[in-house]
Amino acid sequence: MEKETRTRKRGLALEQTIYAVALRLFDQKGIDAVTFKNVAHYAKTSRSVLYRRWDSPSALLVDAVHHWAHENSGFSEDLDTQSFPDTGSLRGDLIENARQIEGLHERINQYLIKFTLYQAVNGETINDDLLKKAEEGAVELGTLLATRAINRGELKVIPSKEVLMLLGNIRRYYSFIATQQAPDPEELIDQIVLPAWLANQQ
Repeated sequence: MEKETRTRKRGLALEQTIYAVALRLFDQKGIDAVTFKNVAHYAKTSRSVLYRRWDSPSALLVDAVHHWAHENSGFSEDLDTQSFPDTGSLRGDLIENARQIEGLHERINQYLIKFTLYQAVNGETINDDLLKKAEEGAVELGTLLATRAINRGELKVIPSKEVLMLLGNIRRYYSFIATQQAPDPEELIDQIVLPAWLANQQ
């Protein structure tokens, strides 16, 4: 027992193991297998550790999918001035963001389909939780890009929350609904997103 305690994972390693276990259970056995009891057992941790971090197994699963999608798309979860490329212009940063979102959505899409089926049967709003997380990320990243643009003299103020979320919302539409009609990133930014960012900058 002592030996097991010494080798038990902690911190980031434990978090990554928890996410991997949750996704493996979901993929192999379905969402009903993603319980705190099962995750704790296979991740070799305690249920109390999970209860301290997540309100429900569904919330854990949303975080696991979000983490997995970021890890496999190259679009870092940890936003700071170093982690997102600085292209030297607001237009360039928005185009880079559009490209990264496209890759992120490709990864998330396979889980959205499963979540939608589960939601239709059980009435749980897993997709809504994932959407909320995506919108929070869009506002955080948008604020970072706007701050850069202000420092360069391209903007005077940070755009509204609705404008900061515009790119992500449009990309979601083309990624999950009108997949055959998606414009390329440059066209999307030049015709829709950048004009919205530059509006109301008196």
